[in-house]
Amino acid sequence: MNADASNQTNLTNDTAWDTEPSWSPDGTKIAFKTYRDGNAEIYVMDADGSNQTRLTNDTAGDSDPSWSPDGTKVAFNSERDGNWEIYVMDPDGANQTRLTDDSADDSYPSWSPDGTQIVFHSHRDGNDEIYVMEADGSNQTRLTDDPSSDASPSWGPGS
Repeated sequence: MNADASNQTNLTNDTAWDTEPSWSPDGTKIAFKTYRDGNAEIYVMDADGSNQTRLTNDTAGDSDPSWSPDGTKVAFNSERDGNWEIYVMDPDGANQTRLTDDSADDSYPSWSPDGTQIVFHSHRDGNDEIYVMEADGSNQTRLTDDPSSDASPSWGPGS
């Protein structure tokens, strides 16, 4: 839809729950989570809703797609290893690679504007805290340390 809520258009038109849209940096694609295959999977489609293509195919849930600023990777979280971990893949679903490996849940990845880092939230310290890591998964560092929950981080433009 337009910013004034006009021209609302249903892009997926599926009976399943389609959610968590993420625009590609060039505006031509939208990655999203859907339950149309019986569990949460990541799909991508053209910006007009055409060419809907499944990117992940696992019996566990995959969610929260996030495009890298240059459009060459999509970060997402998956529970395919028994708990939620952060992964990256190519925009066509190839080269799915796990970046985090912790016994606690890691989720909600968000790319830095320059594409060199990914911020995420983790429960590895007993409550939800915000972490950051290099785009290859190295140097995972806790940013917050608060007894209350810190969750769902997102980079601001130019941060």
